[in-house]
Amino acid sequence: MELLWVKLAGMLGLFGLMLAGVLLPVRLLLVDRDKAHRYRRPLSLCNAFGGGVFLATCFNALLPAVRSKVSEVMSSLQMAGDYPVAETMMMLGFFLTVFVEQTVLTFRKERPSFINLETFNAGGGGSEAGSDSEYDTPSSPAPPLTATATPTWTPLVLALSAHSVFEGLALGLQDRGDKLGGLFLGVAVHETLAAVALGVSVAKASLPMRDAAKLGATVSAMIPLGVVVGVSIESAQTLAGSVVSAVLQGLAAGTFLFVTFFEILAPELEEKEDRLLKVLFLVLGYGTLAALMLIQW
Repeated sequence: MELLWVKLAGMLGLFGLMLAGVLLPVRLLLVDRDKAHRYRRPLSLCNAFGGGVFLATCFNALLPAVRSKVSEVMSSLQMAGDYPVAETMMMLGFFLTVFVEQTVLTFRKERPSFINLETFNAGGGGSEAGSDSEYDTPSSPAPPLTATATPTWTPLVLALSAHSVFEGLALGLQDRGDKLGGLFLGVAVHETLAAVALGVSVAKASLPMRDAAKLGATVSAMIPLGVVVGVSIESAQTLAGSVVSAVLQGLAAGTFLFVTFFEILAPELEEKEDRLLKVLFLVLGYGTLAALMLIQW
């Protein structure tokens, strides 16, 4: 019961963080658009720190939890074997996430990362020097939004919502208090930064504050939705509930793996600026969560 209250409190906290992450840039950039470029470097370093946190979340928290749940299910089924079931389910979740994202990108030529810190370049002048990605934009400014054009933040909303549901599932399905605190930290860092990126995109599209608040509330509700579904599944004290919990935790772990390497580390380490400093923040992020896992929550 105590673990349930912790999950509910964390769920509300994450909702508030994400909503603030979306609305704060909208409020600031409506007043001064030059602030977007000023905050780009610290946000990039925070993103690298978040990559380290997610790395530890994936391998130090989620994967051991999936292994434990799989062992519990196999014991209930009186099955034995050395096949890496937990790792296989995690990779299935990873491949599923890659497939979904690349399917979307096949029909919409958008930059794949939804934590796209090029959003913070208020000048709109394309990608960083040295990048030759197929998603690079030309140096000329983007055309203004029209009534028939799809808003630039639409893919961001869809991607962020999908990832948020799976991250909420991972939180809701977690039944070990010593893993839950670190997991909350990893999700909080990642989701807040992603929400800020969404907020800047929304501000650049000149969306009114009232509409931005509705959009932010909808996206922010995805993690609580995932938590509620995860808690409901975990509370079902049946063999079927345990099997579903193990499978969903494995798939959620694969989502974390994808976000860590494709959405955070690859874009950050590809840029030429602050390479070694980003590596330092990456290690600090990993070390912070690894140390927090020593605490009995």
